[in-house]
Amino acid sequence: MFLPLRKNTGSWIAFVLFSLAVLIAIPDRAAGALPKCCVWRVTNAEAPFYLVGSVHALSRKDYPLPVPYEIALKDARRLLFEFDPTQHAEFEEKFERAAKYPPGQDIRSKIHPDLLAWLRENITTANDSPRHGKRPRAGSFDSGLGYKPWWIAQHLVGPATYSQGSAAHGLDDYFVASAKRSGKEIAGLESVDEHVAVLGGLSDRDGEIILRNALAPHKSSAAEFKRMLKAWRKGDTSALWAGDAQFRKDASWIAARFVDERNVKWIPRIEAELKSGKPTAIVAGALHFSGPRSVIALLQARGYKIEQL
Repeated sequence: MFLPLRKNTGSWIAFVLFSLAVLIAIPDRAAGALPKCCVWRVTNAEAPFYLVGSVHALSRKDYPLPVPYEIALKDARRLLFEFDPTQHAEFEEKFERAAKYPPGQDIRSKIHPDLLAWLRENITTANDSPRHGKRPRAGSFDSGLGYKPWWIAQHLVGPATYSQGSAAHGLDDYFVASAKRSGKEIAGLESVDEHVAVLGGLSDRDGEIILRNALAPHKSSAAEFKRMLKAWRKGDTSALWAGDAQFRKDASWIAARFVDERNVKWIPRIEAELKSGKPTAIVAGALHFSGPRSVIALLQARGYKIEQL
């Protein structure tokens, strides 16, 4: 695990990431009078069908969620996430494998020497598997040379961003736990291998771009996360999309890989769910429902009528 040392990292956010008693007291017809949030309903579907924009890390104080989230959860009998969360153990194993170079290779020959020198000077590592309950021990950056640049970037940004929340309190985990308690069907829009490949399939050049972006000093991760969280709670997809503008400008092909290209791949799968006649909720990062090539825009182009709750 990588930890920042003597430097505040910038932010790289790919929003790319609750009380049933309250819900019961508010009938569905009241949703139209509620403040908008990142929940949409397909109004010309055969059965109740919702699109739910997620933030993958939240805190306890973010609960209860706005009522439309609970309406979607109550109505849906089937929930589809970016990948099937019941296969999380398989994902973790494959994801970590994809994060490491094969034997005989490491990051020293993959990134610019100046960046490597900076990392050695400013970044330390920690053993994240301590034995006998002892605290992780810090080590030099060279102990993590086997990891790819995008993995290092993720572990630099993650602690700063998630200091504002935790994946354990994220909307995805909340929906998964609720679905399991209620015996709802759970599935994924992507296979485990497809989901791993989003980051795992990046070239070394693109991985270095992501790492440099994570180290950029132009923003505070905590402040940026707070701003994006505020936009998410208000259902302000324009603000969410604008928040990712600099990354799209600097590396449009990577941004498209993370969001737009996946949206296109998901549409036939979402449409198959629409035609199944099952009450369904699609749960994905809020950026997938933002911008000109969002899931919402692509479905509307196919004739589906969608309202924001």
